[in-house]
Amino acid sequence: MNRKTVALIFVLLGFGMASAFGATLDVLWYTGGIVPSGGSYQSYVNNLVSQEENPLFNVSGSVNTWNVTLWSGGAMPSGSFNVLVVGSEEGGWSTYPDYSSLTSAVTSASFGDRVLLTGQDADWHYMNSPGSGSFDGPAGFLIDAINWAGSGTGLGGVFLMSGLEHSMFSGTGTDLGSNNTVDIPSAFSSFPINLGLTSGGLSDWNTSAHQSFSGADSGLWTAINVNGDGVPITLVSAATASGGTEPGVPDAASTALLAGLGMVALFAARGLNGRKAMKA
Repeated sequence: MNRKTVALIFVLLGFGMASAFGATLDVLWYTGGIVPSGGSYQSYVNNLVSQEENPLFNVSGSVNTWNVTLWSGGAMPSGSFNVLVVGSEEGGWSTYPDYSSLTSAVTSASFGDRVLLTGQDADWHYMNSPGSGSFDGPAGFLIDAINWAGSGTGLGGVFLMSGLEHSMFSGTGTDLGSNNTVDIPSAFSSFPINLGLTSGGLSDWNTSAHQSFSGADSGLWTAINVNGDGVPITLVSAATASGGTEPGVPDAASTALLAGLGMVALFAARGLNGRKAMKA
């Protein structure tokens, strides 16, 4: 076996490792016709996709490939999606979202085992203040939330202060209004949606959260973030509250392929070394 063949094997081995350690998520993002005060919603989403796929920015350890379809209204786009993201009704939008198309096509029964409901309008704050420059803020929250919700069974859900959190889903408790402090409880500091984030990074957004979930049913929902008074700000479906994104766990077929390529490369390398020794 010549050097070129061995080099090709190592390239294939590296490709196999890279493809096994990431995932491709098909993301349906409902905007309802939102128009920001500057730029376009599409341009901000494109920037977020680039940041998610950049391991130098995305410090969560879960780096995936996102295929995003924006849904501004009308019939629900056809296709199979891993996660539905619902844009926020809060913030200083030039045009606020219309949720009528969404609510006529989607109910709580439309979702699989991973749903996130939050009082934080992270999309508006990503586009404005504190902005998109740091992972520890709206950017990281959006990236972590979408990766987590999209890695479960069925359609995942990420609701960004849409006002539908209480009306569409049961057991979400009572909304006590806005708050500027968001705390990550120590028990959930390593939860996938909080990876790379701090309480400081989620707070002081000049209204960090616009609603809460006081008295939420703990059998249905788990609070992974709370306000300064300990009232839930972000809920996730309780049945999968311990579920990670597991970006580094390849499937059985990928594991077998990697093992096989590794053995071939090892024996090929030994063969080259053996021939070198004989020539010497």
